[in-house]
Amino acid sequence: MLHEKIKQATTSLHNQLEQNMFVGQIMDGSLTFEQYLIILHLNYGIHLAAEGFLFGGLSNALQQKLDITNRIKLPALLKDLEEINTNMSPDIEGPPPNYIDLSSDAAILGAMYVLEGATLGGNVIVKRLKTNEHLVPRNLNYHYYQVYGDQLGAKWKQFLEVLNEIPETEHQTAIDSAVRLFERMTSNKVAVKTVTVTLVPPPPVGF
Repeated sequence: MLHEKIKQATTSLHNQLEQNMFVGQIMDGSLTFEQYLIILHLNYGIHLAAEGFLFGGLSNALQQKLDITNRIKLPALLKDLEEINTNMSPDIEGPPPNYIDLSSDAAILGAMYVLEGATLGGNVIVKRLKTNEHLVPRNLNYHYYQVYGDQLGAKWKQFLEVLNEIPETEHQTAIDSAVRLFERMTSNKVAVKTVTVTLVPPPPVGF
């Protein structure tokens, strides 16, 4: 099935992205507030740049089939940023970024695989974050990680059903699109980290 092909083609990139997203630190409870901001800004940046173009570029039939308006995650990320007193723009101007392919539904769904897949661990991640001693005092709500709520499994299943209907002749297009977006996200860490460090200086040694 197509989703299995994409998973296989992006395994190493997925692993690198998990490192960039501090998944290990999230799970062992050592994630700092600064690291959380890095994650938040990376997710915000990629959704601001790509989400609207991808969702708007889908055929009307697939927009309806996927209930696309209820998959928009940028507002949830903006709420998370507002909670830490960081105001960001909800809009983007200019042409689509060169790392997303809007030429076909297959290409768009390939990129969406990356964004939709990123929500899969949301419920588990929230549980970890809500017991993290660095974050608990801030009373954060983690809107992005809970964007689908109890519909998370159903949303993913629905997406895979649509993705796997892509004709085999277009599988490589979808795979290439997913790889391209993964590559962009894994290359963003340095730039995002620079912004984050400026916003929230790291604590002094011995804190």
